[in-house]
Amino acid sequence: MITDAVTVQTPASTSNCGPGFDVLGIALSLYNYVRVQAAEAHVVRYSGDGDMPEASIKMVEQAARLFFKTVGIEAHGLSFDIWGQIPIARGLGSSSTLRAGIVAGLNAIHGNPLDKDGLANAVCQLDHSPDNTCPLVHGGFCVARTDSRNGRYLFTLKHPVATDVRFVVISPENRVLTDDARAVLPEKLPFKDAVRSINSVATIVSIFAAQKYSLLENAITDFIHHPYRGKLNPFFVEAVRAGRNAGAWNGWLSGSGSSGLCICPESVAKEVASEMASIFEQAQVQSQRFILEADNDGLKLVS
Repeated sequence: MITDAVTVQTPASTSNCGPGFDVLGIALSLYNYVRVQAAEAHVVRYSGDGDMPEASIKMVEQAARLFFKTVGIEAHGLSFDIWGQIPIARGLGSSSTLRAGIVAGLNAIHGNPLDKDGLANAVCQLDHSPDNTCPLVHGGFCVARTDSRNGRYLFTLKHPVATDVRFVVISPENRVLTDDARAVLPEKLPFKDAVRSINSVATIVSIFAAQKYSLLENAITDFIHHPYRGKLNPFFVEAVRAGRNAGAWNGWLSGSGSSGLCICPESVAKEVASEMASIFEQAQVQSQRFILEADNDGLKLVS
């Protein structure tokens, strides 16, 4: 054991990026912090203020068990705390930050036996959301490749995002749970819808690789999840439309919602944020607004 306590900074992530369902994701400059401290007893203890939900405690226990099994060392107990800015159940990867923070924290405590791809592999086994996990770990715009036979994570292709690009996020007060959002999806898609969505995914990846972001204006058309999740995310379509009218290149539902996001040049970000937020204000729905950059580094240890 190299040290007995570390703090991990974990960025938010926006996943899917339109039609890139479970494949595309971007790390954002909004953060949670997870502090992990080793303990001799074989127990997991929350060391922060207030009460931690039992489901979150189980997440931590599962993450710790998987880490010890993966690296082949004897398990021990731990205490943890989590705090930060990422709203819960808003499609910004909050649960992934907890899982990744625990695995990365234990990894650092034990001398980093896992590299970043090893961390991503482990966390993907826990949350089955490579489009959240890979950008959270690696940073930047990520394409997560999974095995088509069993869905297991294989590798990540990462593209840095330019520093003058902004991501305007509006998070309304309503929460959308991932299980509920997946429950409304169809078991089958019309062939035409699949083809049109594939075209969009290929175009989006090429745009981010070439950093020709203005081409996003005509690149994001999704027939995979947006049409079905609309009823869980009222005013999302109107908010993105307002953002585009204010100068954004395009937008999408972040993860499974409820946050909506527009990507735009830095020069129009404040106006885009104001226009998007006004949609929810007119509907008398409370919301938070964030003007963010991409985080091109991913999770890291902080003092």
